[in-house]
Amino acid sequence: MAETYQRQSPLAHRALDAHASDDIGNAAIVLAERRFLAKINIRGKADSAAVKQAIGVALPTEPNTVETGNNLAVLWLGPAEWMVVGPPNAEGAIEDCLNEALAGASIGVVDVTEGRTTIRVSGPMARDLLSMGCPLDLHPRSFGAGRCAQSSISRSPVILHQVDEAGVYDIFIERSQSDYLWTWMETGGGPYGIAIAREPETTAWRRPAKRKAKAGS
Repeated sequence: MAETYQRQSPLAHRALDAHASDDIGNAAIVLAERRFLAKINIRGKADSAAVKQAIGVALPTEPNTVETGNNLAVLWLGPAEWMVVGPPNAEGAIEDCLNEALAGASIGVVDVTEGRTTIRVSGPMARDLLSMGCPLDLHPRSFGAGRCAQSSISRSPVILHQVDEAGVYDIFIERSQSDYLWTWMETGGGPYGIAIAREPETTAWRRPAKRKAKAGS
């Protein structure tokens, strides 16, 4: 984990805050960067109940789905792989809780926060824009709220998460590919009309209170 004062978004050179609009209500496509979200990768046969007790949300068991709770989202990435996403600066505490809860198991818990940034895409034409470069069928009958997938957009490897029914998407993109993807979306979405939004606010994550042992146990 990088020290907070050393962190710099891979899109920092774009000065997105300076270009952000306070009036995005009529924009067909809205772009925003969600900087420094905590991201913890879990690999192995993890105990979902133990994870839920440790961080407040269970591991999804259905492929390409997302479990949410306690200001976290847990994305299913494979039969024994997940990514826990939380607010900035929570990665250390989340990783510690998971390591404590899963101690002794053949499981890898790795902080991957610095490897990717997150681009949020929303607006009535967001799905159309993503469909121009993504091979997935993003129609609501196939990919709706609470779904995620490892795929690509314009040949850039991404993890895609549809956040809600309104068509808000979080795209987890490697740092080295983020500027290219942002340019692609600005170019592809230009004819629709694009607005840049301020970074969405996040709520702090808190470790769940430990359950007291029952008397006599």
